[in-house]
Amino acid sequence: MNPHACTKRAGRLLMALAAISSILLMAACGSGSSLAVPNPGGFTNSNLKGTYVISIAGTDVNLAAETESFFAIVGTISTDGSGNITGGTVDINDANLGAPGVFTAQTLSQSTYSISTDGRGTGTLVTPEGKFGLNFVLTSNNHGLITRFDAGGTGSGTLDLQGSATQGALASLAFSLAGSDSSGNSLGTVGAVALNTTSGLINSGLQDFNDDGSSAGLTSLTLNGQVVLGSSTSGTAQFDTSFGSLGFDVWVIDSTHLKIIETDTTSGAALAGDAFTQQSSFTAGQLVLTVGGFDLSGDPVVAGGFATTDVNGNLSVGTEDFNNDGTPGGPISFAGSCNATAPFAGGRCQLTSNGFTNGVQGNLIFAAYPSSGGTLLLEVDSLGLLQGASYAQSATSFAAAGYGLNLSGSNAADVGDSEVDSIAQFDATTTAAPAINMNGVIDENDLSTPLSPITLTGTYAPDGSSPADGRGSIIATTTGTFVGGLSLVYYVVDGSTVIFIEQDSEQASVGTFQVQNAASDAVLAQSHISMVHPTVRPHAAKQSKWAPTGSRK
Repeated sequence: MNPHACTKRAGRLLMALAAISSILLMAACGSGSSLAVPNPGGFTNSNLKGTYVISIAGTDVNLAAETESFFAIVGTISTDGSGNITGGTVDINDANLGAPGVFTAQTLSQSTYSISTDGRGTGTLVTPEGKFGLNFVLTSNNHGLITRFDAGGTGSGTLDLQGSATQGALASLAFSLAGSDSSGNSLGTVGAVALNTTSGLINSGLQDFNDDGSSAGLTSLTLNGQVVLGSSTSGTAQFDTSFGSLGFDVWVIDSTHLKIIETDTTSGAALAGDAFTQQSSFTAGQLVLTVGGFDLSGDPVVAGGFATTDVNGNLSVGTEDFNNDGTPGGPISFAGSCNATAPFAGGRCQLTSNGFTNGVQGNLIFAAYPSSGGTLLLEVDSLGLLQGASYAQSATSFAAAGYGLNLSGSNAADVGDSEVDSIAQFDATTTAAPAINMNGVIDENDLSTPLSPITLTGTYAPDGSSPADGRGSIIATTTGTFVGGLSLVYYVVDGSTVIFIEQDSEQASVGTFQVQNAASDAVLAQSHISMVHPTVRPHAAKQSKWAPTGSRK
């Protein structure tokens, strides 16, 4: 990684996880020689053609200073369908690159990409501030899941074919952002705004913060500012609360989905995430959810489950699974009451749970904002930091098909807890469990230790509930990774999307897998599942972890 000025590590909010298995697995780091031929899905370089919004966030490492910091990259890339990244423009927020830590409007130099028949691809972002390696898996011509894949850090994100939006289409937005505060501690925030559709000024707004596990005095803050599109594809935002004044660049995917990255150099914070069309009520019926972060002691936590909700956000008949620092638990029962907050009656509520736990403390409280991208959740009880989302469930099983997968979490199989990110492709078959009924390939980056490609085989099974609830399990073998396998609990969102948490004893992660369609004329809806990745509390990097293996520049 780049040996520039440093900060402490700050995890982005993907989801918190515990660690992975024995040090003996390190001997298998490069063992991809027995890899089977990748699953033939029919993808080629031609499936990536056009202008795409790219968004990646994670952990950057500074070898010289032995520290870690949050980083985010958001912007656009242009591809020609023949294996060339022909240009693009991105914003980078990365303290390890030196002062001021924020680098806007970075023009991409030409580079290449390559896509295999199963939809997995590799590429490089070449910026004036250095090179960032990418591994990704396409689910269609217009959507993919990404990991950063180089020796300078790790992260996860998405790739979406860019559409357009008008100022008038942005009447109201709900958002979820994650990153670090001015001290390098983990920071999460959710909120909502009602906008003047001509000027973009915020007519009314609320915002909640969780700063390093505490939300004392940081809930339901009045939010002023603006969200202004300078063109049909990009713009800026200003969010002003008693917490501070935060400035952002905005990148349009479509009129219902924006990517946001903090670009001010005065607040000291670094945030990135998503904004969706705000909804004024909750979708009644069964929902599924995942959240991740850490508890009051700083131990990594992931949790997921399902529940029944009414239009006011009240929960009943809930079931939760969790992993606290490598100790999995569940299923356990929970419920919750949602109290609406002015001025967004029905658009923001304080969700007080009865029984929902991080594995140590129970009855957790969340700020909840319904949106077209799910109900955006942030813990606001000062018992830790969990962030994520819930989604209305419209299916309880997934079909035999090819899938692209992404996970992000915390891995302790190496030297201390560190962020781990993976993308994978697998084919699910109609073979019944316990026989092997999924097989594919996984690429893992354990915080600057990229491992690729690795055979993935396993068994997926529903839990057999009647009526079906969409909850099931996956036990997979990945002998070339640090943990050597994946133990997942999954929750079906719809016919093409599944979310999950990991319950291994040395690794905890949150993620999604989504059905693939490689047809050249496929017109699939943009995915509005945008995972918030787990937060791991900052700590100094360990020299034994990062022997100098190269620099990003």
